[in-house]
Amino acid sequence: MRFKMEICFLSDTGKMRKNNEDNALGDDALGLALVADGMGGHSSGEVASRLAVKVTRDKFDSMQHTGLKPGSYDEKYSLEANQLGFAVQLANSIIYEAGNSTPENKGMGTTLSALLLNKNKVSLAHIGDSRIYLFRDGVLEQITEDHSLVMDHVRKGLLTLEQAEKSPLQNILTRALGAQKAPVVDLREIEVFEKDRFLLCTDGLFKAVPEAKIAEIMKANDDSGKACEILVSEANSNGGPDNITVGIAAIKKKNLKETVSDMLKKSYA
Repeated sequence: MRFKMEICFLSDTGKMRKNNEDNALGDDALGLALVADGMGGHSSGEVASRLAVKVTRDKFDSMQHTGLKPGSYDEKYSLEANQLGFAVQLANSIIYEAGNSTPENKGMGTTLSALLLNKNKVSLAHIGDSRIYLFRDGVLEQITEDHSLVMDHVRKGLLTLEQAEKSPLQNILTRALGAQKAPVVDLREIEVFEKDRFLLCTDGLFKAVPEAKIAEIMKANDDSGKACEILVSEANSNGGPDNITVGIAAIKKKNLKETVSDMLKKSYA
């Protein structure tokens, strides 16, 4: 693998919420970044999002070590992408069971957006309305699809984007982990290049900060940690209406020492 992924995250409760139901996880060694936005009464949203990132990370790590091929396999994607999708489905099963086991957790669920560096490409597994953007050559592009009622209406031409941003239905999800026994999880793979940066975020960012402003901040700040701080601050300056979680995964070329270390690991495997 000639690339590595350096990941940083920052999460904030925002100005209007009492607790933070977002969760995020970055594992540089696995090249895996995950962000989740929980929903449900009491603290069950926080439980759901925490389960989503932990179970997905742990199951994917286990499958990487064993080389296990999932029984449900999509030939359009790599083994690693299929493993990631399987890990997300396992997380769904655990959240679904937890949500149906006790009254206080009933109806809990979460979004989940996962990004995996996989040799010279990234694999994505995604459900809900958190987002992953690609920032390349100064251009910000959303590379996940929102699973929400208003965005379904936009895609069908029933609403404009401007109307969708003001719609009272914008928080209604059409897909989420924990809502069904086996929901459809979007998989996607794209080629990566050195200096690509991927922005993972919950809706507390993009509903408070216009995409043009997000791109401007990304462009002005090569330091990922600083960019995360400014993005969260901007969302709070605009009212902070929801929990805000922002992560940046920067694609960098491995140096000679790291490349030799990878080769030695493979020779002893």
